[in-house]
Amino acid sequence: MVQTSLNNVSIRLKSGGHSFSASELGAEVRSASQPVEVVLLTAKTTLVPAEFFDGEHAADYLAEVGLAPSADECAVYSNTVNGVVAVMAINKMCYDTLKVSIPAGVAYTSPLLGDSTLQKGSVIHLEERVMYVNVYDGGLRFAEAFECENDADVLYYLATVNEVYGIYNMYARAMGDVKHLQKLLKPIFKNLVCE
Repeated sequence: MVQTSLNNVSIRLKSGGHSFSASELGAEVRSASQPVEVVLLTAKTTLVPAEFFDGEHAADYLAEVGLAPSADECAVYSNTVNGVVAVMAINKMCYDTLKVSIPAGVAYTSPLLGDSTLQKGSVIHLEERVMYVNVYDGGLRFAEAFECENDADVLYYLATVNEVYGIYNMYARAMGDVKHLQKLLKPIFKNLVCE
């Protein structure tokens, strides 16, 4: 768990380590007067067009794309961003701890929600073992979260996306672990910008 600002917390669901103590959230977060934004970094994430989204069936959207929450997980979702809702799986104990620890509420979000200002290109966001890839061409064309055990996985998934969308020749924005992405992707992408 990483606290990035007063009302923004990043929960890293790596290696099955879903638990943290309420005291790790800090007094400012626990006493926030507005909902705290929690960025869930998990490959069990999908986007659903807002006009088709029904919060009561959030887990069903994950199941439809082969990412069904396990018995110890539940589904949460983001607010609508650029016409889509991110649906994510979160450990039930983590969910319960956040619910109890942050009385003002939690606003879940995901890096998969991307950047609506990009007209053409890709955004590659790597956080530990999860890589988020968004491709834009006059709007969002592709968005997926990938579980990556190593560099070979990163390169394989990007090559697969490149076969369909030609991202190696487009503008590409690297985010998250930018030093690692720069080292790994600079020889492959023609126009890689690290943020």
